[in-house]
Amino acid sequence: MFRIRQYLASCLVLMMLMMVTLPVVANELEEQQQQVQQQMQAQQDKTSAAQQKVDSVANQLRKVQTELERAQGDYKDIQTKLSSTEQQIKANTVVLATAEKKLSERSLILNKRIRDIYQNGQLSYLDVLLGANDFSDFTTRMDILKRIINRDLELILKVKAERELVLQTKASLENDRASILTLKQAAEERKKTIEVSKKERQRVLDAAVSERDASEQAYQELVDTSRRIEQMIRNKKSSNSGPSGGTGAMIWPTDVREITSPFGWRTHPVFGSQRFHSGIDIGADYGDTVSAADGGVVIFADWMGGYGKAVIIEHGNGISTLYGHNSQLLVSEGQRVRKGEAISRVGSTGYSTGPHLHFEVRQDGSPVNPMGYL
Repeated sequence: MFRIRQYLASCLVLMMLMMVTLPVVANELEEQQQQVQQQMQAQQDKTSAAQQKVDSVANQLRKVQTELERAQGDYKDIQTKLSSTEQQIKANTVVLATAEKKLSERSLILNKRIRDIYQNGQLSYLDVLLGANDFSDFTTRMDILKRIINRDLELILKVKAERELVLQTKASLENDRASILTLKQAAEERKKTIEVSKKERQRVLDAAVSERDASEQAYQELVDTSRRIEQMIRNKKSSNSGPSGGTGAMIWPTDVREITSPFGWRTHPVFGSQRFHSGIDIGADYGDTVSAADGGVVIFADWMGGYGKAVIIEHGNGISTLYGHNSQLLVSEGQRVRKGEAISRVGSTGYSTGPHLHFEVRQDGSPVNPMGYL
């Protein structure tokens, strides 16, 4: 009986422990899940922003290339029209020369005919017919007079037609020459557009290369600064013998807990190169308060290369924290701070594209993932 009671009591105690611990475990799992979801969302936002930047450069190049190809196509069409117009001018020049030559010849004949009539007097066609000796002579004279009249009319009509042809050809030549001038001007404009498009394309490419070079230089400077920080922390650690005041448990340095860029290796959004991010970027706003993640001693509070205005706190046991890109520093080197004490204001100093807090945790000077401490 005693054993049964002891067994029931043990079960009751176990059930009570489960009732107490299960909600705690559930809350911890829920918090971990929220953190994972926040990190996933931040990574998605980062990927989306990176893709927009890639698309931006690609779209610029595509737009410039499209404009260049359109200008080159227009220039080719203009050159074809220009060549065709020049050939038409050559053809019309030949036609004009031929027409002017024929007009000159027929004008000489017509002028001679008119001069003969003027010198000899107007011939009376009726006197010619009435002077016939017989009917046969009459019909012969009639036929000759018809031929003379038709020849005169034909000559006059041809001279008139050739004069009209000369005038039309000259007008056509003038229009063609005007078209040539317009086409040449249009060709020059398209050539200028082509040159501008080529220069714009080169500018976009040069800007991309320049950004790549500047980005590589900035990254290398950050790597060098990170190494100096590592050595400085180790030197400070060996020189500091007193207690640091660290509790071993850290809090978030800002009220905001949105991670805009996580710790670790990442791929540059445009150039594809691998970069190591030695901390996490927290999406706090300009001027927000930055608090000490744990108690400790400030071993650095000044400008530090690409980190801009930075604070480094040594917490003991080889652990230190770094707070970068601040707009204002509220502590100085050698000062002891408590966990949660204000040490700086969020900013965008150093190599930063916008206000945020760059937060690092270092073990013996080497950067480690801050998420293992927060």
